Amino acid sequence: MILRSPASPTTRFALTMLCTGLVNTACAVEFIDSIIAERGVTECSSSSSGVFDDTTTTSTSSSETSGPGETTNHDTSTSTGETTTGSSTDTGSSSTGPTPPICGNGIIEDGETCDDGNQTPGDGCQECAKDSLVFVSSELYQGFALGGLYGADQRCRSLAAKANISRPLAFKAWLSTATMSAADRLVHSRGRYVLINGIVVAQNWDALTSGQLENPIAVDELSQSRDDGVWTGTLPSGQPALGSEFCADWEDTGAFQLAGAGLSMSTDDSWTYLEPDGCISMLRLYCIEQ
Repeated sequence: MILRSPASPTTRFALTMLCTGLVNTACAVEFIDSIIAERGVTECSSSSSGVFDDTTTTSTSSSETSGPGETTNHDTSTSTGETTTGSSTDTGSSSTGPTPPICGNGIIEDGETCDDGNQTPGDGCQECAKDSLVFVSSELYQGFALGGLYGADQRCRSLAAKANISRPLAFKAWLSTATMSAADRLVHSRGRYVLINGIVVAQNWDALTSGQLENPIAVDELSQSRDDGVWTGTLPSGQPALGSEFCADWEDTGAFQLAGAGLSMSTDDSWTYLEPDGCISMLRLYCIEQ
């Protein structure tokens, strides 16, 4: 029994009877009042079988013998309270990213070198990529005196500038070393490769490196025909033609060094690689706009 306020005379009398079972005993009303005043709660039980309180946790401990010399203790605790269950919902995020360029809308966007707003073939803009000019050099060079890949590129640029070709600095030589291929040095254009006079050599990079050209690269920057050997060090695929010395990366004569060369009048594999030639020989270069 739990009392939380001062008991009335009648209640005190009943408590006395309950606690002692007697009317005239030492469990007097004053004793009960003192407990109420001190603790605010009076617990009174006629037996020791249970304990009552106002907590929210009830603990019960029991033991049982599961075998000789073995005792199993069971402790069950029940706690009432508020449990919050959280859940996380990942709605995710999506981003469309930058809008890809639209070929044919008449606007030159990222990755495009032209956009003439039409799909007309042969008008200088194919799949939004400009035609790339190609020529064989009008000058002859010894393989060991090219000045390396950089020197060969500069020779192509100089010839283009002298011929008043637009964007002369965009030209590079079709040339490889043992560690650097022409395929890695040059742009793989989706557009056509054409001669100075407008004749098509290949429809795109894949066609240029297929081993078969539509027309030979036999016209120089001045639109003059040239039928000569050409320094390349390069296979039709654009990879280095291994097995030769590349004239010590095109800047050293060495002793009897050789380098791969092609023929300007050929349209099959031999346009870029026919056989090695001595580095002291005078041959031309293929120059390709990037």
